[in-house]
Amino acid sequence: MISTEGTEYTITYAAAPYPGEEHNGDLHRFQAITTDGDIASELYVDMTTLVIANIETASEYRREGIATALFEAAEAQPPEVLHARPAHRTPEGNGWADAVGGDTEESDEDEDVYA
Repeated sequence: MISTEGTEYTITYAAAPYPGEEHNGDLHRFQAITTDGDIASELYVDMTTLVIANIETASEYRREGIATALFEAAEAQPPEVLHARPAHRTPEGNGWADAVGGDTEESDEDEDVYA
């Protein structure tokens, strides 16, 4: 694949633990790996709830559409992938979730929004 800025990368999938949390079990992990072997972006999805646990893009690859491509790859795997509820997202995560669309996990009515 090629990003909007010309970065060539491949999307990989593995069942893998979140770094530093190996004791919590595996998650669905989608990675964008550049032709140089750099991890441009990673998307982790909880295997039970199907909620996005984390999405991160290296600063030099941001705003290239790579994280969106990872989300689309995850959504192509049945069943659907859900965004974490707004109270569990950063402001940047809220903006990204709004930009890519998709469904959000159910939230509690008394939950405060993450600020």
